[in-house]
Amino acid sequence: MPGVYKNVFRNELDNKITVKIKKVKTTGTTHKTGETHTYAAVNIQLIGPTSTSEQTITYKEAKELHDGLAAFLGPPTPNI
Repeated sequence: MPGVYKNVFRNELDNKITVKIKKVKTTGTTHKTGETHTYAAVNIQLIGPTSTSEQTITYKEAKELHDGLAAFLGPPTPNI
């Protein structure tokens, strides 16, 4: 599994968008016990001309997002 993914493309509005995905270390609190843990996570950034969105999620959350997007979008279509 690569540690970094980066891609630049133009969206449907012809805006330049950069997608960055990288492995990071972060800390979080366990809901049930209140204990703090350090763990490997996934940081996702979407950077556009007028906005930036960034989220750090667990690997299990990233896998669920991956599977959900694959099911929602279906098989890749060729660029026309």
